Amino acid sequence: MNEGFEVVSVDGSATMLAKAFENGLEHGGHILRTVLADWRWLNRDVHGEFDAIICLGNSFTHLFSEHDRRKTLAEFYAMLKHDGVLVLDQRNYDAILDGDYESSHTYYYCGKAVDAGPEHVDEGLARFRYGFPDGSVYHLNMFPLRKEYTRRLMQEVGFQRVETYGDFQKSDQEDGPDTPDFFVHVAEKLYVDDEGDGQGER
Repeated sequence: MNEGFEVVSVDGSATMLAKAFENGLEHGGHILRTVLADWRWLNRDVHGEFDAIICLGNSFTHLFSEHDRRKTLAEFYAMLKHDGVLVLDQRNYDAILDGDYESSHTYYYCGKAVDAGPEHVDEGLARFRYGFPDGSVYHLNMFPLRKEYTRRLMQEVGFQRVETYGDFQKSDQEDGPDTPDFFVHVAEKLYVDDEGDGQGER
């Protein structure tokens, strides 16, 4: 908001929305528009079209059925303007499922103050344990999305260009991380012409 963007915060938790509203006031005195809504029926509760939808914090992995994942991505797609973008992140569940997990804490858990790691993992469930400096422990159950599966779902609901970054670097960069903690998908709502230059409409 400090950069002049109009921002709408959407969450299924009233507590989280209250915290977002409080943060807006504390950081710049902004009155943040908040909406209590379920992603699966986003267009019912949130009105308008947007240049970007940002779904971060590994939150997409809280959807456990493929139907709900497809429905949510379709809702995101419908709410974007032509040439809008969806930014969605997820943990590197490929590495976790394949036994290569090792969190660097570089981007998401700085300073190693929070001990976060998988307690149980199979193809249908990733149960993470979060330990905090005060001794408190919390658990979260998430669906372990594989990178290519997420990319395929995005394309199947209509996104025509999907770029994936490993810890904010392109996967094909030589200096990129071998095993990133997170993947960040940037999916474009873009009508690509027959030559694939992204300028025309079919």
